[in-house]
Amino acid sequence: MKTKGIYCIEGLWNPDDISDRSTVLPILELLEKRETCNFIYHDCATYEELLFLISTWRKKTVSNKYPILYLAFHGKEERIFVGKETAVTLELISELLKEKCYGKVIYFGSCSTLNTDERNIKRFLDKTDAIAAIGYKTEVDWLQATACDLFVFDALQKDLLDSKGIKNIHDKIISDYGNLHRLLGLRVVINDRQHFPRKRKKTK
Repeated sequence: MKTKGIYCIEGLWNPDDISDRSTVLPILELLEKRETCNFIYHDCATYEELLFLISTWRKKTVSNKYPILYLAFHGKEERIFVGKETAVTLELISELLKEKCYGKVIYFGSCSTLNTDERNIKRFLDKTDAIAAIGYKTEVDWLQATACDLFVFDALQKDLLDSKGIKNIHDKIISDYGNLHRLLGLRVVINDRQHFPRKRKKTK
């Protein structure tokens, strides 16, 4: 099965401490070293950088190779934070990605971003055409959440990103990582308002 690359945009975890070296980069490097998948990584300190990096990812030439968009930032309900105080809402992100995410997964590696009514997340999926949004409903421990991110990225490689495959992936996350899933309030919301057909294998 073809691997699904990860396009990671990571914010500053402690803008007031320039010596803080916290980063999710090592888990991406581990996935690549184990030949699980490849990745593109960018750090991001400003809103303008975020706009540029998202606009780069949404191009088909990039997103088709890296169909998992990993947004690793501080967060609160329905938003992520760029820098110290700049809030970027789910609604704004959906506008930036409008109709550009068919068959893609948006992963919010941020506290509480998906702590909202499921209808709001469904609207996000409807607008972007993404097959699923994954993220946390609670304030999470950084190290535990990073470990959970690693497990979920591995699970996303186990099946196709179509309507059948994403449900199988969801079931695997629940069954294999149940305790961590529940502890951190991980949420997987699938776009069930749109059918993502399984492509037939080409025959000679």
